[in-house]
Amino acid sequence: MKRFLTAILVLIACLAVSYRKSNAQSLKVGMTSKTIFYLPFYVGQKKGFYDGEKLKVELILIGRSDVQLQALLTGEINFGTLNSDGVIAVNEKGANLKVIAGVDNAAPYVLVGGKPYKKLDDLRGARLGVSSLRGGATSILLEYLKSKGLYFPKDYAMTVISGGTTARLTALESGAIAGAVLGVPYSDMALDQGFNRLGDTMEVISTYQFNGITVDPAWAEKNRATVVKFLKAHIRSLRWIHQQPDQATELFISEMGVKQPYARRG
Repeated sequence: MKRFLTAILVLIACLAVSYRKSNAQSLKVGMTSKTIFYLPFYVGQKKGFYDGEKLKVELILIGRSDVQLQALLTGEINFGTLNSDGVIAVNEKGANLKVIAGVDNAAPYVLVGGKPYKKLDDLRGARLGVSSLRGGATSILLEYLKSKGLYFPKDYAMTVISGGTTARLTALESGAIAGAVLGVPYSDMALDQGFNRLGDTMEVISTYQFNGITVDPAWAEKNRATVVKFLKAHIRSLRWIHQQPDQATELFISEMGVKQPYARRG
């Protein structure tokens, strides 16, 4: 009898979970790459914060920020994770997007050069890897090099590489580019391989709204309650990361394959 009751309770619990999931509202979130900068969204999934708000969130990997902008404008995704300057640039061309929340309040980028490039001046005439020609990490790179007396396109060229920091690291390892800005902890990985630290962009831009959550306000107004639920889950994810750094490190390792000690540094 006891086993029978236990089986019934398990069945009821499974049906309840299935019912909640079937009634969850589906949302799509765009991301440039699967890196630590997007960890809060994986936390939201794995820790059940989205489920708690009756949301089914699909994370869509889009290798380039300009492509992600277009996906948001055409309604293919509900939320973009974009840098504010990129949103400003597209709005200046007639779009109407709004940044409604933050993900990271700084962009911890290190300018890393290939092994033959030991100082900044060695980059003259070289080709640098970027995720897009405008906005985000590219804006930071341009501003940093400008502060050091290097100007685009006079002093160096840029090649767009889809896939964010990890893709730029791969391009650097293959010798396809002379240098790139890499986010922590991927910059640490490169330096430990013998690549050269050419500069820290936070010397020039220490505070920066990096990877803001962006929406089409027309859609957001029609789905206000859903947007609020998503933001509640997002806030819980951010708090969990800061309150449980050891567990967050383990989740970073399991989701993105970054091993110690790099994961904890990140």
